[in-house]
Amino acid sequence: MYKKLYLILFFMSLYCVTAQTQTEIYLIGTVHKKSKILTPEILFDILEQIKPDVILQENDSRQIKTFLDDIEPDSNEQNATLWYLKKYPKTLNLPFEFEGRNGYRRKHGMVPADAETIDLLDSLYQAKLLNKKEMKIYADYLHANTELKAYGNKTFKELNSEQFDSINRIRQHIQHNELQKITSENDYFAKRFVVKPDGKKISYRDGYRLWCNFWDLRNNSMAINIIRTANENYGKRIVVLTGVQHKYYIKELLKKYEDGSYKVVDYFK
Repeated sequence: MYKKLYLILFFMSLYCVTAQTQTEIYLIGTVHKKSKILTPEILFDILEQIKPDVILQENDSRQIKTFLDDIEPDSNEQNATLWYLKKYPKTLNLPFEFEGRNGYRRKHGMVPADAETIDLLDSLYQAKLLNKKEMKIYADYLHANTELKAYGNKTFKELNSEQFDSINRIRQHIQHNELQKITSENDYFAKRFVVKPDGKKISYRDGYRLWCNFWDLRNNSMAINIIRTANENYGKRIVVLTGVQHKYYIKELLKKYEDGSYKVVDYFK
């Protein structure tokens, strides 16, 4: 009996130790440029309250190397982080972005095919040259955009709310899945082209498809990088500063792969 009691107490104590040393991940959805909804001062105050050991930036390894020197005056994340690092110099400032994101998109023609495709879609919609089903898809896209833009007049807490995430999830699904149904079935998008850096042409249809697929690849890569950093800094407190439109996706992936070594903490609750 005493042996069984000892084993129970042992495993309970082991569980308590594990729980206490569990890595905490705080996802903060940001807007990158200073505005009435978010300023570096507001973000710095949040960092002060959380007191992270590690701050993860939506930068890749090249960008993080110049983080302290290449200052953007209107950057919320950069300025708030620099103030925090000055006060707490032992804090780690690390990247979690897909490596070489911008160059990768340009190389494969995703940029500028993404913007050109949306512009053409909008023109066809305004001219009523889409069929009834396509008109409905694009109208839903515009409606979701309007709902998201309304959050520009709300608070930073509301921007990080489940309500925003819910609307954003719908909007991103339409943009990266439903709009593809229009571009893949409509010859307008097969007959327009952009030129890639290597001089080869790619159609709006193919460029937009690659761009949409990259949305999944990028978010999955960022989640993997966050988890890797969490494992390398076990028991520490990590703040992830990500563009607010990525927050719902990364949060879902972190929850999906949660193995007990870390937990996702909602600062705003």
